[in-house]
Amino acid sequence: MTDSRGQASCFRILLCLITVLVFSTVTALAQLSTASLNGVVRDSTGAVVAKASVTLRNSDTGVEHNTVSNDAGTYVFSDINPGRYTLKVSAPSFSTKQVSDFVLAVNQTATIDIALVAGAQTEVVSVEAVTEQLQVSTAELGTVIATKQVNELPLNGRNFTQLLSLTPGVAPISVGQNSMGGRVGGFAAPIAEGAAFSFPSINGATNRSNYFLTDGMNNFAAFLSTYAVPPIVDAIQEFKVVSHTDSSEFGSVLGGVVNVVTKSGTNQFHGSAWEYLRNNAFDSQDSFNPIVQYHQNQFGGAIGGPVALPALKHNTFFYFAYQGFRYNKPIRSRILVPTAAMYGGDFSSYCTAGFTAGLCNNPGQQIYNPYTTVPAGSGFSRTPYLNNQIPVGNNPGDIQPQIVTFLQSVLPAAGSFDPVFNSNAFDADPNTQHQNEYNVRLDHTFGQKDSVWFRYSLINSDVLKPTSLPGLQTTDTIPGRNWGGNWVHTFSPSLQLQALFSRTTVSDNAYTKFKTDLSSVIQTAGFAPGFASNFSGASGWLLPNYQLGNNYVSAGESVVLTPQATDNNQVSVTVNKLKGTHTFTVGANYISSVFSSPLSFDSVGFANGQTGNGNGNGGFSVASALIGVPDSANRRDVAERTRPGGLFSAFFQDSWKATSKLTVNYGIRYDLTLIPPYGTKETFDKSGGIETGDFDFSNGTYVLQYPPPPCTVRGHAPCIPSIMLDPQGNAVACDPSTQTCLPPGTLPPHVVVDPRGRISHNTYTNLGPHLGFAYRVRERTVLRGGAGVVYDNWAAVSQMSQNIEGDWPGIGQLIANNLNVPGGSTAPSGTPTATYGDPFSAGGVSAGLPAPTPFFSGGVNWHYDPHIKNAYAYQFNFGIQHQINSTTTITGSYVSALTHRANIGGVYNTALKPSPLPNPQSRALFPYMIQTFYDRSVGFADYHAFQLSVDKRFTGGLAYQVAYTFSKALDENDGWFGAEGKNVADPYNPRASLSPAGFDLPHLLTVNANYELPVGQGKRYSTGSHAVDYIVGNWQVNGILSVRSGQRYSVTDNNGDPANTGNVGWAGYEQANLVGDPNSGSCPNGAAVHTQTCWFNASAFAAPASGTFGNLRPDPFQAQRYWNVDFSVFRGFPLWGEARKVEFRAEAFNLFNTVVFGSPNGDVSNPSNFGTVTSRANANNARVLQFGLRFIF
Repeated sequence: MTDSRGQASCFRILLCLITVLVFSTVTALAQLSTASLNGVVRDSTGAVVAKASVTLRNSDTGVEHNTVSNDAGTYVFSDINPGRYTLKVSAPSFSTKQVSDFVLAVNQTATIDIALVAGAQTEVVSVEAVTEQLQVSTAELGTVIATKQVNELPLNGRNFTQLLSLTPGVAPISVGQNSMGGRVGGFAAPIAEGAAFSFPSINGATNRSNYFLTDGMNNFAAFLSTYAVPPIVDAIQEFKVVSHTDSSEFGSVLGGVVNVVTKSGTNQFHGSAWEYLRNNAFDSQDSFNPIVQYHQNQFGGAIGGPVALPALKHNTFFYFAYQGFRYNKPIRSRILVPTAAMYGGDFSSYCTAGFTAGLCNNPGQQIYNPYTTVPAGSGFSRTPYLNNQIPVGNNPGDIQPQIVTFLQSVLPAAGSFDPVFNSNAFDADPNTQHQNEYNVRLDHTFGQKDSVWFRYSLINSDVLKPTSLPGLQTTDTIPGRNWGGNWVHTFSPSLQLQALFSRTTVSDNAYTKFKTDLSSVIQTAGFAPGFASNFSGASGWLLPNYQLGNNYVSAGESVVLTPQATDNNQVSVTVNKLKGTHTFTVGANYISSVFSSPLSFDSVGFANGQTGNGNGNGGFSVASALIGVPDSANRRDVAERTRPGGLFSAFFQDSWKATSKLTVNYGIRYDLTLIPPYGTKETFDKSGGIETGDFDFSNGTYVLQYPPPPCTVRGHAPCIPSIMLDPQGNAVACDPSTQTCLPPGTLPPHVVVDPRGRISHNTYTNLGPHLGFAYRVRERTVLRGGAGVVYDNWAAVSQMSQNIEGDWPGIGQLIANNLNVPGGSTAPSGTPTATYGDPFSAGGVSAGLPAPTPFFSGGVNWHYDPHIKNAYAYQFNFGIQHQINSTTTITGSYVSALTHRANIGGVYNTALKPSPLPNPQSRALFPYMIQTFYDRSVGFADYHAFQLSVDKRFTGGLAYQVAYTFSKALDENDGWFGAEGKNVADPYNPRASLSPAGFDLPHLLTVNANYELPVGQGKRYSTGSHAVDYIVGNWQVNGILSVRSGQRYSVTDNNGDPANTGNVGWAGYEQANLVGDPNSGSCPNGAAVHTQTCWFNASAFAAPASGTFGNLRPDPFQAQRYWNVDFSVFRGFPLWGEARKVEFRAEAFNLFNTVVFGSPNGDVSNPSNFGTVTSRANANNARVLQFGLRFIF
C-alpha cells in the first residue's frame, strides 16, 4: 500500500501554480543556468526614454533577442544563454548606441544602463561595456569559472569538481561517506579512477549540503549528495558555485548550488579531439607507497555548429562530445596479517616488555584464556597464557585449527615487518576501469517568441577494484543518464514563460567476491548457513568479513545491487513580468525521488577484551580471532526500496530598482521535503521489506509501518512472535505448544502501529524569506548585502529513509556489539557463549531462524527520529566590490551562517550519565530499549568568514583569479549516521561537543592563472620572421596554487566504551584527557614533535578514568599545513587558418612533489602508533605527470 496523498497534493499544487504563473501579471523568470541583462535607457539630461528598441545579439550564433523599454525606461532580457553579446539601442531622434562584445556569465544579472544622445537614428555610436563584471543587481556569493579555465587549467583526471575550490568559502575537506565519490560499492558516483575528486564544504555547511545542476536541470545523486552524471570537461562552457544568495529562486541546500552550463553550437563549426596519457614512468616516488606499473588513457572528441539544413541553418545548433577513459593500476595496499608464529600459538612477540615468571611485564600485553573465567569480587578473574603461548587444538581456549586453515586460505603469508607502515604484506591486484561518456545538445529558435533546447548525457563505467586481500575484488558497473529539455516563450516584451523537464537515473551493481569459489572453505571453517549463506540478494555463501582488529587486515564478500541509486523526474515552471522598475519572479519546481537496493553481507569482529583479564585490561584481538571468541557481528540481507518522495519548491521574488544606484531584492521561498516512505507493497513478506519499524525516543515507543501476521501463521520473519509477559511486564518468548501465550499477533509492550503506513512526518513549515541590496557607490564600486533563511532539504534524506530496512519484526539487519564481555548477555558468568561461526545464536538473537526475537530491541540499526526536521540557517553577507579596470574586479565580503536543527547522529539511549557502576542499560533513558544509532535534528552550527576574491578576465594573454578565505566553522556533529566526522560524546548534551568542524580551515588560499607568453607573431616580443616566430612562439602556461591550514583531528580513547554508557557504536566517541602541552618537549624516541614518527608529545594526553568523559572537545588540533601547485605548459602548432592548431600539453600535479602529512594516529589506547603519521594528506599525492595532444578547429 502506498501513501499517495502527499504526492497527489503536490501535483495539484504544482498544476495550480502553473495556471497562476501563466496568467499572472506580476511574475518574473528564474535563471538557474542562464543569464539576464537589464538596464535603464535615458537621454543626455537623465530623463528616461520609453519604447526604445533594444536588440541583444549573440556574437557566436547570430541569434537576436529584441525588446523595448517600458514607461520607466527599463528593459530586461531574461533566460539568455551565457556567451559573448552585442547590445544595440535605438529610438527616434537619438543616435543608435552599440555596446560591443561583452560577456554574460551563468546566473549573472548584468546591468548596462544606456544614455542616448540626440542625433540621427542611423548614426551608430559604439562604446565599451566597462563595468558589466560588477554585480550591481544582487548580493549573492559566487565566482564564475569560465570556459578558458575549465578547458586549460590542469585537472587531475579531468574532473570538474577540482575547480570548485577556486571559489572563496569552498573548503576541499570531506568527512562524509562520499569523500571519494563512493567510487565503488553499490552507491557510487561515476568517477574516473585515479582522478582527483572534491566533495567540499561550502561556507561552513556539511559536505552533504550542496546541490548540482547541469543546464538548470537536476543532476543530483541524492543518496551520495553529489552529481549524478559528470559533465565532460570539454563540453562545459562555464559554471558557478552559488551560495548565500538574496534570490529566493535558489534554496534547498545550506551550502552551494553548483551550476554547470554545457556548450551549445555556434554559426561556425568548431571542435576538438584529444588524448591524455599517464603511466608510472612519469611519476615521482611516493614516500608512503612504492611506485607500481600503471597505464591511463583519456581520449575523446567534440564538435558543434549549425544544423546543415537550409530551413534550420541559422536558428538550429548542435553540440556533441564523447570521452573515453581506460585505467589499469595495481593498488599495492600495505596490510598487516598474522605471522606463522601466531598461527602456531606463539604470541610472545606481542609482549614488548619481556616476561617474568611467564607473565608479561606490561599487563596490557598479557593474553588470557577466556574459558577459565571465574567471578572474583566485583569482577572476574582469568588464567593467563604463560609467555603468551596458546596451545593449538580443539578445546575451548585453544587455537582452532579450522580457523587457521580458513585464514591461511584467504590471507597472504606474512613477510618482513615494516615498522613505519605497520605492515608485513601487500595486495597487488590490479585496479581497472573502462568508462565511456557521451553528451549531445540541440538548440533551436522559433522566431522571436520561442526557443527550445534538449540535452542528453550518459556515462557507462565498469570498474574492477581490489580490496585489501589478494584475490578479493569488487566488480562494479555504473550506468548513468541525465537528459531533458527547456522551452522559453515570450508573450510580450514584459512577459515570459519557461518550462523545464529532466530525468536522471544512475544504477550501481557491485559484487565483492574472491576469484575462486570459497564455499567449501567457508563451510569447513565452521560458519553456520544462517550466518554466511541463505541471502535473498545473493546466491550461495558469502565469506564473512573476519575483522582481526588492531590494524590487522579485514575484508569479506558482499553483494550490493542498486538499480535505483538515483531515479529522479523534474518539472519546473517559471514566468516573468517586468512592471515599471520592478522585476517580479514566481516559480514552482517538483523533483521526485525513489531508491532501491538489495544488500547482502556479513562480518564478525574481534577485540582485545575477549582475551583480556576479564576486567578490561590486557588481551590481543588476533588471539581472540584464532581462538574464535568474537566481540561483534553484523549480518545484512535486505531488499531496500522506498516509495516515491522528493522535493516541492515554490518561490516569489521581486528585484526592485529603487533608484539609479540602488537595487533591492526581496522574496520568499517554500520548500517541502517529501521523505520517501520505506518499503513498497511488493516487499510484503520480504526480508528488509515494508513490514518494519523505527524507534521514537521522544515517548519511548517503537513504531511499526505495517504489522505482519503472527509467526504461527507466516512461519518466518517478518512476523509477530508468540510472547508472554514476565512479572515485570516485559515481553518474553513463548512456545505455543508448551506454554500459555498471549493471543497470536499481540504486539509487545511499547510497540505501536502508525495508521498512515509510514514512519516519517514531513515538515510543512519550511518558509524562508530573503532580502538583499546592491548599492552603486560610484561607477566602479558597489556595496552589497543580503540575508535569508535557507533549509537543507536534500542532505542525507534518501539514505536516511532506507536505514530502517530489515528492522524488527524482521531480521534483515542484525548488529551485535560487546559480545562475550564478562557479565554481559553473551557471557553472564564470564565464559563466552557467542561463537565466531554463528555469533547471533547466543543472547536471544538468531540469524536465519524463521522468527524474530520477541524483543523489539533485539538488534542495533541506523534509526532516525520519526519527527526529524530539515536543518535551517540564518545566512548573512555584506561586501564591497570594485572594478579596478575593464577586466579586473576585487570583492571583499563578510559571510555568516547560524544553523539550527542540524543533524546529531551517533548512538542514543545510552546511560544518562557516565559512571563506573555496572549495567549501563539500567541507567539508559528507556531501559527497556537498546542503544542504537539515531539521527535527530537538534544540533547547532556556526560559521563566520571574511572572503576576498580578485577576478581578471582573459585579455592581453592573461587571466587569473585569487580566492582567500579566513574563517571559523563550529559544529557539534559533522554529518549523519554516526559515520561522518566527529560524534558527540554525550547525546543528551550535544552542545558539550561544539568545537571546530572537521572541515574547518581557518586559512584557505587558491590562485589560478592562464598566461600566453608574449613571444611570437603578433605578440609583444616578435622577431619579425614568420618562421622564427613559429618556432619560438605559441607557448602558454597555466597553474593552480592551493595553500590551506592543516586538517582538523581529534585525540580519542578507542578502547571500547570507556565512559561506560553502553555506547555500542564505532569506537572513538570518547575524547582523551589533555594533561600537558602536545606541541612542546620531545617524543619518547627523542624525536622532535611535528615529525612523521611523532607529530605531538604523546605524554600530553591520557585516557580518561573509567566511567568519565575526557576533557577535550572534538577536533581541537590541526595536521600539517597543506600546499600544492598544479602546473601545465602548452605548445601550440597553428595549422592553415587561425582557428586550427595542434596543441601539445605537459601537466604536472603536485609540481614540486611536496609531501604533506595526513592526520596522526590519535588513539590514546594504541600506544604503539599513537602520534605517528602513516599517510599523506587528503588529495596530496606524489608528483604525477600527464601528457596530452589536442587538435582544435
